Amino acid sequence: MVIIQLLSQIDFPLSWANLERYSDSKAFRKEIYTHAEGKELEELAMLFHHLFAPLKDRINIYDSSWWDLCLGTWDMEKDYYDYSPEGKSPETAAYLTMLTDAAIPPEYSGCVQCLHWDEFLTIILRCIVSHAAPYSPIFYSEADQLFFYFHHTGSIGLYYEKESEVVKGILDRAAEQYEIVSR
Repeated sequence: MVIIQLLSQIDFPLSWANLERYSDSKAFRKEIYTHAEGKELEELAMLFHHLFAPLKDRINIYDSSWWDLCLGTWDMEKDYYDYSPEGKSPETAAYLTMLTDAAIPPEYSGCVQCLHWDEFLTIILRCIVSHAAPYSPIFYSEADQLFFYFHHTGSIGLYYEKESEVVKGILDRAAEQYEIVSR
């Protein structure tokens, strides 16, 4: 099954965002915590659906190096990258298989569209929560001028340029069952 597909837009589209240091973005920032305590995978998936279901058709995903997301691809001693799923952790193998099935080119830096959210979230969140991936790709909505990422502790970081009706809706839904911290 093809879970993601390439977008013709390669560059990250939010000019106000600083992807080298998120806190330097010209944006408002909120952290939303799930209180997962051992159930981070399930809680983060539920958080995504609860907060972003109304706009998930407008959300795309960016990474500066898709094939290097998981640490298991790099042999530090030999300074060598191996992108075959053989001999990797189950999380890394599933992630690399997803990229292969989607025909994501090696060394691809850019944007993708998600075709199957449940499958994508299962794969990516397992990588993040298990520390197979040290960071999350960036989820963004260009139309709504926002981006967010997942954290292994069971939280997300949400950045937005200005408070819109869409952002207000996200924050209202978050306030129903999650802890919101302004930064």
